[in-house]
Amino acid sequence: MGHALAIFGIVSSLLLVTGGLLAIIFADKFMHAFIASNIHLEPNSDLYKQWLKPPIDVYLSIYVFNLKNPIEFQNGAKPLFEEIGPFVFREYVIKDDIVNNMNYTISYKEKKQYYFLQDKSPYEFDYPITTLNMGPITVINGVKYATNLVHDGVNLALQLTGDTLLVDKMPAKDLLFGYKDKFLVQLKKILPNLVPTDTVGLFIQKNDTYDGLYTIYTGVDDFNKVGIVERFNNQNKVDIWTSKIANMINGTDGTILPPFLNESSIIYIFESDLCRSLYAKYNKTMKIIDGIKVLGYAPDEYFYENYTINPDNAGFCTPAENCLPKGLLNLTQCVGGVPIIMSCPHFLFSEKKFAEEVEGLMPNFTNHATMIFAEPTTGVLMKANKRIQFNTQLYKDPRIKMTKNLPEILYPLFWVDEHFEIDKKNADLYYYQVKLPLLGVTIGKYAIFAIGFVLLILSCRYTYNLSKKNDNSDTLNIQHSSKDEIDEQTPLII
Repeated sequence: MGHALAIFGIVSSLLLVTGGLLAIIFADKFMHAFIASNIHLEPNSDLYKQWLKPPIDVYLSIYVFNLKNPIEFQNGAKPLFEEIGPFVFREYVIKDDIVNNMNYTISYKEKKQYYFLQDKSPYEFDYPITTLNMGPITVINGVKYATNLVHDGVNLALQLTGDTLLVDKMPAKDLLFGYKDKFLVQLKKILPNLVPTDTVGLFIQKNDTYDGLYTIYTGVDDFNKVGIVERFNNQNKVDIWTSKIANMINGTDGTILPPFLNESSIIYIFESDLCRSLYAKYNKTMKIIDGIKVLGYAPDEYFYENYTINPDNAGFCTPAENCLPKGLLNLTQCVGGVPIIMSCPHFLFSEKKFAEEVEGLMPNFTNHATMIFAEPTTGVLMKANKRIQFNTQLYKDPRIKMTKNLPEILYPLFWVDEHFEIDKKNADLYYYQVKLPLLGVTIGKYAIFAIGFVLLILSCRYTYNLSKKNDNSDTLNIQHSSKDEIDEQTPLII
């Protein structure tokens, strides 16, 4: 019985050790294959359902720069700003006209709808704001290189319409989503074909408006391509910038990331609002709800450098000879002719002079940098902040009465933070459906090996003790037998 038990113990423990070793070697590959098999955009897949209707609430926070010294500013003084916000909106992403193509791609149109949330906003939506009037500013910047006769005509038109350089104490909702500009109203009557709208707004044509036609890969044939933008508005590149590299469409739209990320991964995103692609590199690791580990990625400082340091940015000089300093991007062509220059909020990553030429801006990486956080194994986005500031360049032009005394500065208008973070409900769902099973497999493969190894040692010890016991028993039996032997010299009676 003892020998059978020893043999059973050794065989069982060897099987466990072998199974554990095989699990250690192949479990990761199995998990990799299992996860990869579920990374695709097909109507019956979980990823498709989440892509079509994101389970996490997305918000848009808008911060407006309120000018506190309007009279002094118009006479050449440094502007003093007070940041008003956030004005918080719930963002809903609507995907329409979805077409499943035959080449492992899907096409769709996308628009965003915004609903103001007073309970999350510290200011009323009609809070009075004083800032630049972008109607005349757009016209003035447009005739910068025109003849004196044109400038005289602009001066006369501004005077006759009573338009002003600033909008004074305008309700925030009108400033953001549209107000009638006196000058543009009259100009549209005279030149309707040249003036498409007489409405001005810092965030106009963003609410409930399609931003374009996307064609993205489903990942059915290759999970590494899932979500990557193949075409935008039926083109495989944009036609805004001055180089092939700058016009390239790279990466996803930022809502889907590839799985199996690590600290060496580079994430590419096509941002239609900026008419360009960008990249993000590893920045830090952190834990969020339920102890879920996520990797944070952000554009590094090199991304924002001017073309003398980062040659790839030469293509973003528009026109080709007009190269802006570090951290700035001319969006004029991207936004339909409005003289907008993009930067990070508070001029983070820009030259210090831009923040120093105004009062009230204090750049801070934590509050003003764009960053996305993803669970590395699955690539699921857990937290994100996309932060962009919109500015306009002011010129001191003696030929235009409205601007002849202005300081030549980059005037900050407002900045936005499109953000979300996984909530407790979805974090728990992710933990129990994804993380816990993966953790169980990871622990299980080492546990099987460890149990088998311990049992093998115990079985060998048991076998050794059993063998030693049997040897001692045989020796005693031999000795006892030798004492009991009877020969012809042994007396019969003692």
